[in-house]
Amino acid sequence: MKLPELGGFYFCIRADNKKKIMAAALCSILVALSILTYIMSRSVYAISVDGRTIGNARNRKIIDKIKDDLRLKYRDKLGADIEFIQDIQVTPVRALGQKVDTEQELVDKLNQVLSVQVKAVAIDIDGHQVALVKDKATADAVLQGVKDYYVKMLPGELMKIEVPNSVKLVEKFASPTDIITAEAAKNLILKGTLEITTYKVKQGDTLWSIAKEKNIPLDDLIKANPQLKSENRLALGEVINLKSIKPLLDVVVTKKVTYQEPIAYETQIVKDNTLWKWDQKVKQPGENGTKEVAAEVVYKNGVKVDQVLLGEKVVKQPVTRIVARGTKAEVAFRGSGRFLWPSVGEITSPFGRRGREFHTGIDVACDKGTPIRASNSGTVTFAGRRGSYGNLVIINHGGGFETYYAHASSILVSVGEKVEKGQQIATVGTTGRTTGPHVHFEVRLNGNPQNPLSYLNK
Repeated sequence: MKLPELGGFYFCIRADNKKKIMAAALCSILVALSILTYIMSRSVYAISVDGRTIGNARNRKIIDKIKDDLRLKYRDKLGADIEFIQDIQVTPVRALGQKVDTEQELVDKLNQVLSVQVKAVAIDIDGHQVALVKDKATADAVLQGVKDYYVKMLPGELMKIEVPNSVKLVEKFASPTDIITAEAAKNLILKGTLEITTYKVKQGDTLWSIAKEKNIPLDDLIKANPQLKSENRLALGEVINLKSIKPLLDVVVTKKVTYQEPIAYETQIVKDNTLWKWDQKVKQPGENGTKEVAAEVVYKNGVKVDQVLLGEKVVKQPVTRIVARGTKAEVAFRGSGRFLWPSVGEITSPFGRRGREFHTGIDVACDKGTPIRASNSGTVTFAGRRGSYGNLVIINHGGGFETYYAHASSILVSVGEKVEKGQQIATVGTTGRTTGPHVHFEVRLNGNPQNPLSYLNK
């Protein structure tokens, strides 16, 4: 009779366990759903550069820290503040299925794709950027270096220095490869380029030969080398520029200069009746004097452009050159009398040595247009223009004798014509190499010049 009671109790226990199991299962499902919902709603941050995703970060603060660390690293390396050329984007995305990078992994990835610009200072001259240097102190040193270059190269006491150009220093970000050193920037401003084409003078060189060899106009080569003291003399081993140097900055330097300058001597002519009219003699050589000059000199880019005289003092007086000039005229009372005088006048230059030259005849001064007559009978063998003789007539008299009549203004005979002694053959002129109207007269025997005075009549 007790068994049914036990069975009922067993049934009650079993029913209660089922309820507990179901409750536990329900709780597990709820927990799983909560975890799943949490996972589904959680985000990470995708990092992209110029639209290209390179990795994921757990939070935004890590990215800000990485960017700050990279800036410090580049600043230490390049010595200036930097900015990134590319745009770094940070975008939240669902974390499910995304790999989250460590901080070091993100640093490595950004290092591979990022480019930087460095904060620098641009030197602008008249609105044009001419050089980029690392900072303002360097830019100031460059400009001062350009001024010092001209001050040191020029003599005298500095009075004033001016820069007429508009010069500005502008901070900007630039590629590190565009930034140059202070020395390079100074040379660039001084010469207008970082590379100057030069030529080293060798034996036998002249500016003309160099210009021809390098196919450069001679005038351009001269302008490119204002430092040369002479265009005709080059020193062996001297370095000259093949292109003009055009400074980018104009520097005007005013200096007080003291220098010595020669005082040219004068020449005094005195008459001497013991000397022939064509002779002269230096009785006292001349000697330049010296004066000390004080001036205010203005230079532009090292080239003198103006000067104001402040005063001068004679240090040494010049010595006058005294020249005795002859007044004694040649009297032609000698000779064989075989030939007539070609014209009537005074001998201004005799036969024989005249300085470094040998005068092959005599010069008889006459007014222009005075008749020139044949010195003897003969045949005209030449009538025309010949070099320094100008208009020339040559007459062959036979026996090896010829006479020459030069510098004529007009010729009245022709080749092959027979002429008589005393016949007019030309008129006195100034053709050829001459300093005034006269007839140059020669007597030649078998082609050799003779002294005409040995053959002219008394």
